[in-house]
Amino acid sequence: MAQHKLCVKHGVMNQKPQLHIFSLGGTISMAPTLDAGSGVRPTFGAHDIVAAAPELAEIADISAESLSLKGSANLLFSEIAELCRRAASLSCSGIMVTQGTDTMEECAFLASLLYGGPPPMVFTGAMRSPAQPGADGRANLMAAALTALTSNGPAVSLVMNDEIHHPFYVTKSHTSNVAAFQSPIRGPVGQITEGNVILHPVQPAPTFDIPDEFAPVALLPAVLNDDGNLFDTILSAGYAGLVVEGFGAGHVSEQIAEKLAAIAAKIPVILASRVRAGSVFERTYGYRGAEIDLLNKGLVPAGRLSGRKARILLSLILGLEKPDWRQEFTRVVKHV
Repeated sequence: MAQHKLCVKHGVMNQKPQLHIFSLGGTISMAPTLDAGSGVRPTFGAHDIVAAAPELAEIADISAESLSLKGSANLLFSEIAELCRRAASLSCSGIMVTQGTDTMEECAFLASLLYGGPPPMVFTGAMRSPAQPGADGRANLMAAALTALTSNGPAVSLVMNDEIHHPFYVTKSHTSNVAAFQSPIRGPVGQITEGNVILHPVQPAPTFDIPDEFAPVALLPAVLNDDGNLFDTILSAGYAGLVVEGFGAGHVSEQIAEKLAAIAAKIPVILASRVRAGSVFERTYGYRGAEIDLLNKGLVPAGRLSGRKARILLSLILGLEKPDWRQEFTRVVKHV
């Protein structure tokens, strides 16, 4: 377990590091509209966010730029890819990315597949807008900055509520709690306490080139008493791949199993679980629609990857047009 503390004496840092901040929007950038009752909307750019947290300048020389100003539901794979391109060209000590929490786990995961550092890249945001009582954005900015300026952490991490999470494991587990981000599989990889960044050792994540385009991949869950009509549309809709979130350890109904077999004969199909933690099984249940049957039908297990992250990984690999897509997908799954 490694510990890192930035040394500040009388408010002056020797050899002050450089921190670059990219802003993508989200709750941390939002303010109420002039119309009462219309809610908050993205308003503040990167420089506004930095100005609201003057303590950042005490630990680093800050540069900042706004790449977008939107709710994170509107972010695109291509925008995260461009973020990673820009990050790779920087000469600085650390990088912070502020965005909305709705898709932060997905954006951080994609970035971890495309960006290997150095310098470290840290995603953060806020569960409460700056105008709300107990707004958490300012504290998250400071914690993320300290983490980004620590060289022995993951190339990409997500920091919220003084916890450092690995993008492979983290998920948003609550709609409003400031402790919404959890890593149910293995827990946080570090914490921030009294200016100390404490990190547990992690292996470098596999990375890929940035594709010219990401392949369209569908994500469908297994649900009780489903007629399966949506599965019938996958091939005609032009999807290059499919991820199905099965029940439990990776199970679907007999009817859906037959539809998946037909789809898997044409395009890659990944079997994930709709359960938050645990691995997809491979050799325990043998009835029709269970994991042994589905893998024999050509589906590929997602291991401990969530369906959302499996979709991102498959979209990236297929976008790179790798003929050994199954091997590349499994390589990442084994890392999780």
